[in-house]
Amino acid sequence: MSVVGRLREEVDLEQARARLESVLLQLREEHPNDYDDQISHTLVLQKDAGIHPSFAGAQVGLSTVLMVVVGLLLLIACVNVANLFMARARDRRREMGIRISMGAGRGRIVQQLLTESLIFSILAGLAGLGLAKVATGLLSNFRPPIDGPFQFNVELSPTVLLFTAAVSLSAGFVFGMAPALLAARSGTASALRGASSERSGGQTTRNTLIVAQVALSLLLLISSGLFLRSLQSATQIDPGFDDPGNLVMASVDPGLQGYDEAQAREFWDRITNEVERLPETTGVGLTLSAPLGLGGADRGVEIPGYDFAEGERSSLNFTYVSEGYLETMGIDLVQGRTFTRLDDEASAPVMIINQRFADRFWPDQSALGKTVVAARTEWEVVGVVETGKYRSLGEEPTEYMYFPYRRLFRSDMTLVARSPGDPQAVLRQFREIVRSVDPDMPVYDVRSMEDHMGIALLPARLGGSVLGLFGLLGLTLAAVGIYGVMAYSVSQRRRELGIRLALGADRGSVLRLVLNEGMRLALIGTALGVAAALGISRLVQGLLYNVNAMDPIAFTVVPTILIVVAAVAVYLPARRAAAVDPMLSLKMD
Repeated sequence: MSVVGRLREEVDLEQARARLESVLLQLREEHPNDYDDQISHTLVLQKDAGIHPSFAGAQVGLSTVLMVVVGLLLLIACVNVANLFMARARDRRREMGIRISMGAGRGRIVQQLLTESLIFSILAGLAGLGLAKVATGLLSNFRPPIDGPFQFNVELSPTVLLFTAAVSLSAGFVFGMAPALLAARSGTASALRGASSERSGGQTTRNTLIVAQVALSLLLLISSGLFLRSLQSATQIDPGFDDPGNLVMASVDPGLQGYDEAQAREFWDRITNEVERLPETTGVGLTLSAPLGLGGADRGVEIPGYDFAEGERSSLNFTYVSEGYLETMGIDLVQGRTFTRLDDEASAPVMIINQRFADRFWPDQSALGKTVVAARTEWEVVGVVETGKYRSLGEEPTEYMYFPYRRLFRSDMTLVARSPGDPQAVLRQFREIVRSVDPDMPVYDVRSMEDHMGIALLPARLGGSVLGLFGLLGLTLAAVGIYGVMAYSVSQRRRELGIRLALGADRGSVLRLVLNEGMRLALIGTALGVAAALGISRLVQGLLYNVNAMDPIAFTVVPTILIVVAAVAVYLPARRAAAVDPMLSLKMD
C-alpha cells in the first residue's frame, strides 16, 4: 500500500521517518509473524516519490539528451552566424580601415562589432521566446494515451526567461568576438585598398568553423539516428503475448455502483459469457491489470527451502486473472496447465508463475508442484508461462505471478477479448452489453491493446520524433552553412579563378578544385563527428531499446547522408565558380 499523509508545519521529514520507524518496531514486536525484517518501507516527499517505470528511467536521461541536442543545435546555428559575421567583417574592411586611420582604437572597433552582434543575438532571443510561447501552447494541448484528466503544465517562467537571456547574450558575445577581432586586426593600408591582410588567418578560421559545423551536425544526426532505431526496435520488441493488433480491452468496476461481491461475480460472469458468444471474438478473459499499463502491484513471498539474501528483492509483481485470460492474450504455456472455473474458493490454492520466477528459485528443476507462500497462504504452482514484459518494454526479465481471480476476487477488472476482425466493433458491442446489464455502469479505459501499448512506447516515440526533427534541423543548418561559406569563398576568389581560366585551365579543373577544398573540410568534420558520436553514444545506451550504441546502420547510413548533402552544398558554388567569365573577373576591382 501507499500511504499519503500531510506533515504538520513544525514537523520535518526526518522526524516523521523516526516516528514511522518506532511504529514499525512496535508492530514487529506485537506481530512477529506478520512484520519481519523483510518488510520494507520508504518515506519520501510526494514530489520525490517518482513516476511509473515506463517513464522513470527515461525522464532524466531523455531530458538530458534533449538539452544536449538543443545545445548542439544552438552551436551549429552560432557557427553559421559566426561565419556570416566574418564574411560581413571582411566586406567592411575598408570602413574599418577608414575608422582606424581617423583615430579609432582597435578596442573601439571590437566594441562596435560586439555591440552589433549582441543586438542581433538579443533580437534572436526575443524571436525564440515568441516561438517558445507558441510551442508551449501546443505542448499544453498534448494528451498522453491515458484515460483521466492528465494535463501538461508547460509554461514560460522567470527562470526560463533568465536562462534565455543568458544564453542569447553569451552566444552573441562568444561568437561575435572572433569576427570582431579579425576586423580589428586588419592592416590600415591594406584595408583602405580593399584587400585583406588577414586572408590566411580568416580562411583558416572559416575552415575551422566549417569542420566544427559538420562534426556537430553529424553528432546530432547520429544521436537522432540511434533514437529512431530505438523507436523501430521498441515497436518490434516481443511483449510476451501474441498479436496485440487483434486484442481489445475495457475496464469496469461494479463496486462503483454499490455491488457486493456476489452481485459483482454474477455481473462479470454474465458480461464475459455475452462477449464470448459474439461471433467477432475468439477468446475472452479478465485481469486485474493489463501488461504495459500504469497499473501494477507487488507482493512479498516466501519460498520454502530458499533463503533471501540481505537486500535481495522478495516482493514480486502479480495480477489476478480469470480462466481463458492466458489463452486470449496468447501467452505461451511452458509447463502444467492454466486456470479453470474450478479454481475458486472451494478448491486448493493454486498459482501460475513465469519462466523467470522458476529459473530464479528452482533452477534446473520443474516448478510444478512447488509451494510459494504469499498473503499468508501456501500456493501450489500448477503452471509456468513464458516471461514477458509487464511494466515497461525496456525492463529486464522479471518474476511474475498469476493468481486465480475466482479465489481472490476483485470487482475492478479489465476484460480482454481477441477479435480477428474490427476491434472497434467489438468495443461498441461490449458497451452495449454492459448497458443492457446496467445502464448506469461506467465503462473506462476502452481501447485496443495497440493503443494501450502506446503508454509503454511513449518515451521511445517522444525521443525518436523530437530528436528526428532536431536531426533534420541540424542537417539543414549544416547544408545552409556549408553552402553559404563556399559561395562566399567563391565570390572572393573570382579574380583568382578568372586568372586560372585565362591561363588555360579548363572549367572541369576549376570545378574539381572547389569541390576538393569543400569536400576535404566535410570529410574532416565527418571523421571528427563520428569519433565524438562513438563517445557520446555510450552515455545514451541505457535509453535505447535493443539497439547497440555502436549501431552499424546509424554509424554508416547517417554519415553517408551528411556527405551527400555536403557534396550538394559544395557542388552548387563550385559550378558557379566553373562558370566564371575570365574577362569580367579580371576587370573586377
